[in-house]
Amino acid sequence: MIELVNPQNNEEVNAFLLQNGESAQFLINNLREHGPKLNEHPNSGNFKAIKNEEGRIHGVFCLTRRGNLIIQSEIISPEIILDACTQEHVKIKGFIGDWNSVEPVYLLFKERNVTYKPSYESKEILYSYILTSSDLKLKHDSRVRFLEVDDFAQWLEFSNAYMSELSLPDNLSAEQKRKDFDSQVSHKIWWGLFDGKKLLSRAALNSKGDTTGQVGGVFTPKEHRQKGLAKAVMFHMLKDCRDLHRHTKSILFTGEADMPAQKLYESMGYSRIGSFALILGS
Repeated sequence: MIELVNPQNNEEVNAFLLQNGESAQFLINNLREHGPKLNEHPNSGNFKAIKNEEGRIHGVFCLTRRGNLIIQSEIISPEIILDACTQEHVKIKGFIGDWNSVEPVYLLFKERNVTYKPSYESKEILYSYILTSSDLKLKHDSRVRFLEVDDFAQWLEFSNAYMSELSLPDNLSAEQKRKDFDSQVSHKIWWGLFDGKKLLSRAALNSKGDTTGQVGGVFTPKEHRQKGLAKAVMFHMLKDCRDLHRHTKSILFTGEADMPAQKLYESMGYSRIGSFALILGS
């Protein structure tokens, strides 16, 4: 049974998502930031819960305005999910979420839509890092600080290079990027390592939960790599996540073929905990 997320079931939905917090951060963040209904923000959408015969939630999904179907489900229900999406006025362009939740839905969608070809398709490695008060690796670096609104031009240059290097679709307007950046800066979720006023490396939280932060947007230009800059930004960031945002866990994902990123995260102490689907369309 499919049920729209509403004030009556919102607490149960949140409890389900938090139980699956390591892979449901996009759903958790979008629900908190934009609510359960589609609005003008690209990451908003109509949240739906899947309930079993006993009335217990065993899945939550949302088709966002930008066309990404985000899924977290304990039971394989591809037909139910895709049929529910046909009621939306948004075309499915991509799939995001726990790999085991997404894969059957993605495969059925491709079977039904034989001409569909994503612009980016990756089975990512999902990593976790437990944040403890005794972890001496988490320390501030004098070169690292929170990004500020005046850093937008350098941030945008980095973002364009990041999206291009990973061949990720970029469908946000300049106005939306600026608006999102200003909001993210106000929530203290972007960090940068600087040489004077020049940005050399950056990292962010693309989801800031109550106890878990999901890292994203880690990027250092090629000319500044192999110098430990990304690691310095991230350890500084993780200290702030623990001490300022009160997080007890950090998660992130990276491509199975991205060996440099895997080497970085594993050298820091991140542990592999599963797989994550990142399938995007233009």
